[in-house]
Amino acid sequence: MKNRKSLIRSVLASLVLWLWITSIAHADMLISPTRVLLDDANQSATLILRNPSEGPRTYRLSWQDKRADENGGYTMIPESEEWPSAKDMIRLSPRQITVGSGENQTVRFSWRPPADLPSGEYRSHLLLEVIPDISEPTATLSAEGPQEGVGVQVFMQMSFSIPVVVRHDTDAPQVSIEGVNAVPTKDEKHLGLKLTFNRAGNASSYGRVLVEMQRDANSPVELIGQYGELSIFQEVDQRTITVPLRDARIPAGAWVRVAYEGQKEYEGILWAEQVFKAN
Repeated sequence: MKNRKSLIRSVLASLVLWLWITSIAHADMLISPTRVLLDDANQSATLILRNPSEGPRTYRLSWQDKRADENGGYTMIPESEEWPSAKDMIRLSPRQITVGSGENQTVRFSWRPPADLPSGEYRSHLLLEVIPDISEPTATLSAEGPQEGVGVQVFMQMSFSIPVVVRHDTDAPQVSIEGVNAVPTKDEKHLGLKLTFNRAGNASSYGRVLVEMQRDANSPVELIGQYGELSIFQEVDQRTITVPLRDARIPAGAWVRVAYEGQKEYEGILWAEQVFKAN
């Protein structure tokens, strides 16, 4: 029984390490862009995959429909539920792709809106699922068991998905900042700002959040925090994020500016802004 418990602990340790490595899975396959947009003015797009690893990767491409929540998580949409899905409107080529070591491969998207398509935003997520039988493992994890010759070995294969957004006759949404609160982070050397955004309209927003500080009227403006690629999707009325800051505290009397700025198709839009003086 004791040896079995030790083996279980070894397995759990391997799984914890596996979960940590999956958080940086995209480092093994470079993807550009990490979000695809098709609209009335741009009805085609491409996705570039670059493989910087030593072995080839083969992926099967398929679609998923997922609902976002206010904290950035997702839940799968049941087949029986109505959902503004984009997958049946998009032509995708190829459906399976192999990216050799040091090589690039391209995935192409095209969209033609049906004549009776209602105005609105549609979204599906493109799943790139690795085919393990013909792909080199991303990594191998090994853990020794309590007895000689007993151990655990995990061969890791990474899959990932990206949102593909289709917009037809939509307007830019309205976004406001409802709350700004200082919160601790796991690292005592850094403070965090918990931000809550409200969104309204028939389309999602996209951009980055900047946190800037000016200690006094004679000091330069410093960038002390940033959160990139923030989408507030059309099914979400409110979104909460935490931006880790550069410092452990904000000096009393300093002015702080929080800004959510548009990027890509929304370049130049200031979604929301709040300026306050630290106590």
